[in-house]
Amino acid sequence: MVAIRKIGRREFLQRTGMATGGLVLGVALLDSVDATDAVAADTFQPNVFVAIDTDGRITVWVSRTDMGQGTRTGMPMILAEELEVRLDDVTIVQADGDEKYGHQLTGGSLSVRLMWDPLRQAGATARTMLIRAAARLGDVAPGSCRARDGRVLHWNSDREWAYGDLVETAATLDVPSEDEVELKDPATYRLIGESLDRIDGPDIVTGRARYGMDIRRSGMRYAAVARCPVYGGRRPQEFDPSPAMRIDGVERVFGIDGLHDGLYVADGIAVIARDTWSALRGAEALEIAWQEGDDADASTEQLHETFRRLVDERGEVLREDGDVDGALGNAARTLEATYELPFLAHAPMEPMNCTIDLRGDRCEIWTPTQNPQTVRERVARLLGFDTSQVTVHVTLVGGGFGRRLYPDMELEAARIASEVDGPVQVVWSREEDMRHDRYRPASLHRLRGGVDADGVPTALHWHILNTHRGVFRSDEFPSHQFPNLRVEYTHVPWVLPRGAWRSTVHSQNPFVAQCFLDELGHAGGMDPMELRLRMLSEHPRPRGDGDPPFDPDRMLRVVEEVADRSNWGRSVDDGHGRGIGFSYCYDSYVAEVLDLHVEDGRPKIDAVTAVVDCGRVINPDLVRSQFEGGVVFALSATMMQEITVEKGRVQQGNFGDFPMMRLSETPTVTTHILENENRPGGIGEVPIPPTMPALGNAHFMATGERLRRVPLFA
Repeated sequence: MVAIRKIGRREFLQRTGMATGGLVLGVALLDSVDATDAVAADTFQPNVFVAIDTDGRITVWVSRTDMGQGTRTGMPMILAEELEVRLDDVTIVQADGDEKYGHQLTGGSLSVRLMWDPLRQAGATARTMLIRAAARLGDVAPGSCRARDGRVLHWNSDREWAYGDLVETAATLDVPSEDEVELKDPATYRLIGESLDRIDGPDIVTGRARYGMDIRRSGMRYAAVARCPVYGGRRPQEFDPSPAMRIDGVERVFGIDGLHDGLYVADGIAVIARDTWSALRGAEALEIAWQEGDDADASTEQLHETFRRLVDERGEVLREDGDVDGALGNAARTLEATYELPFLAHAPMEPMNCTIDLRGDRCEIWTPTQNPQTVRERVARLLGFDTSQVTVHVTLVGGGFGRRLYPDMELEAARIASEVDGPVQVVWSREEDMRHDRYRPASLHRLRGGVDADGVPTALHWHILNTHRGVFRSDEFPSHQFPNLRVEYTHVPWVLPRGAWRSTVHSQNPFVAQCFLDELGHAGGMDPMELRLRMLSEHPRPRGDGDPPFDPDRMLRVVEEVADRSNWGRSVDDGHGRGIGFSYCYDSYVAEVLDLHVEDGRPKIDAVTAVVDCGRVINPDLVRSQFEGGVVFALSATMMQEITVEKGRVQQGNFGDFPMMRLSETPTVTTHILENENRPGGIGEVPIPPTMPALGNAHFMATGERLRRVPLFA
């Protein structure tokens, strides 16, 4: 195959030649959706390349990372639908990190949202060209032919042509314009909307799939790193390597310097060994007198004291609707509450790792990254290379959640590789992974609200303080549902590095807003579901300010459906509770009802009923899988997880003190999908925001106790 050049925005499809005589189509992304939840919009656009060879094999290069969300099945399904081939006929190849693919960052639940139109157009264009090729070979009109299951059939005869027999002729044709290509009527879809098995599912369950930790290269060495436990600290110039060298299998010990450039690549002591276990044991054996720096006395308790002090001061006004002070003064009843949320680690099952082979002027990397192009660019810069000298192979990822957006792992591995002859795999221990993360920011929220004589909320004053720039989207609830609303913000810088965390701000603000809404409803004597339905249906309001904007009618339908599906209103026994939460984010609308009961003073989650409107659904089974995993992820975080700091050190280091919900604690999760013809919305992050307040609200119903500090049950 000849080299494929980068595709420009205005050139939607580009045909290039293949040595095998096959047809290759490059797919360029149009500026079609807002990407504000992940990265700055329109910075880069991803490309996917499709090849059909003379044997009829269909190959799709997937330019997005699969972290379990099913990208490597959902995206090929879109193309295969329009191309009129069975999914079994599609072979997937994970694309390397390369600018020719456009924007490859995987985050913000963007993959299907961004690729919906381009992949459909690519499949339909290929189908159109293959039909035209058949018409030329058969000397018939293209309109008398149709495609089906990898073949072109002639309506008026028994003649048919396999795709593989047509690609050489198709490759000689001009690429039709978008106006000449007819997309399929959704009523005729045979793949989209079906719960098809994952293409790579058999490889995953049989162990053939390769994650980052599975990479093996001839002559490879293994490395672990001891790092300063205080962020910003430095390694000593002199240290004793002998405790590590006494470990059987350890071969070398040397210091590496961090970048200290905002990526928080820390100074460390690298231990090189013949196997991972020896390297990890060697790093653990070292006794280092670190230069801890200015933050060695930092503690999260001090941070929260700062929050509590600053919350009484005026913040930056982000939104001001109506007359908040006047409405609160005239309210039949007012209520004030303070909510606090902690730092959270990502804690993926697969710890951070990277394999790198640096030989002369070439660098080859195997890594479970969400951001391969940034890895390529930053490693090249570190080594003094051009990006063409660096190859980044993206592996399957055993959990990302936003952590693997940052290239600190790969930069550290490049530092080590420059001192090692041959390939080296760097693996972080679980403890290092948890104590050198980029954490979900901590926050404090002060709210004051009022209700009228009918118990309906009329005003809300909300002051948000956090350690990150992520604050409040102007189209998120409760915008437009409170006639009088003021949102203020105060940024509180702090030592721990912050980063994306599966829905990030959406994992905080909806918890606070939806729990406080229940508090207002209780103060006004209104049922929680009735209150939400009334606010969504009766308050006059414009559509939201987002792009696409918040649609209160879609949200209302979702809340109505979850009320029906959960049988809201049925009697609840003493000690049992039901809670409701809803959220709009990543272009999707979600509502959840959570049922629990209290057992020996602890909540036992019985069931979660979820309803989601995420527009057109590619594979319902993938949606349900994301909700089942997302609910467990959110419950774990809300019930029992937090990152605390004492004397500059993160205190948690493993699942013993940063627990995940166990299988025996996991509730039944039932997901109902309100499919429609709207554009596909995101899925990977949307189960998180409504789960958290549904839990808090259910616990209040069961116990009468309102918990406002997360984790709720630590």
